[in-house]
Amino acid sequence: MSLESENNNTLIFQVGPPFDMAYHNSITHYPVGPHSHNAAELYFTLTDLPDVLLGDTVLAVPAGTLIIIPPFCVHQLYHEAGEKYERYILTIHDKWLDGVLCEGSSEFAYIKEGSKPLLLFPDVEQKRELIRHFDGLLSYMDNRTTPDSMVAFFSLLGDIHFLKMKQKKTHSMKVSASQKKVNDIISYLSEHLQDNLTISDLAAHFYLNPDYLARLFKRHMHVSLGHYITLQRISAAQTLLREGKTVREVQEYLGYSSYTYFFKTFQKITGISPSSYRRMTFLC
Repeated sequence: MSLESENNNTLIFQVGPPFDMAYHNSITHYPVGPHSHNAAELYFTLTDLPDVLLGDTVLAVPAGTLIIIPPFCVHQLYHEAGEKYERYILTIHDKWLDGVLCEGSSEFAYIKEGSKPLLLFPDVEQKRELIRHFDGLLSYMDNRTTPDSMVAFFSLLGDIHFLKMKQKKTHSMKVSASQKKVNDIISYLSEHLQDNLTISDLAAHFYLNPDYLARLFKRHMHVSLGHYITLQRISAAQTLLREGKTVREVQEYLGYSSYTYFFKTFQKITGISPSSYRRMTFLC
């Protein structure tokens, strides 16, 4: 049984420049599955998140954590329908991030260039300051390009940068035994994206029953193994296309035997063909 998926969920959410800002404290009726953005996402949760996916790791994230997620990183932060979550979300468009924050300077490079999401843990006073800055920026969302809105934006980033520089010690994150097993599976999948793995292959590698492995994965990931692999493959394809690889080169590198199937899968997941995506990347 192949792990490829025909699921219609979308991997990419396009975020327009220069940035977007939101605050939510409401019940989630339609949880968002694993996905990525053409933007860096700064997610300040005020609610405990028991089963978070960040790139290649599933873990529990406590309330009061600031999560910095680089562009095109597959993630899922909340998933329980009917549960109330309080959070601030700042998304910074990929191209605007290049031009304003990262070009010619490494000061904020960790927002965009980190290979993994970054977790920051403010103390009580720092948390108060972050909330004040998030609320201040939120008040400018009807007009994001005024001098005052830019001051509010960079004041918030300055606060976050100070927090990042001050955080010296490594925090031990809570990972259950079953989450650790899923993380091992994710890590193995990341190293074998080019292979046409089956559930039986994975089960044999981890000495698990195939049905149990599939259930365990879905319990923590809230998506099937097959669909997760498709998301990660298409995320990798986007990176390779942005680096200048041709569509054919990407198709072959990721182990898709059929150009047509790769083309259709990419378009289904992202909403745009790989050739159009490649052209759009170089025009931006």
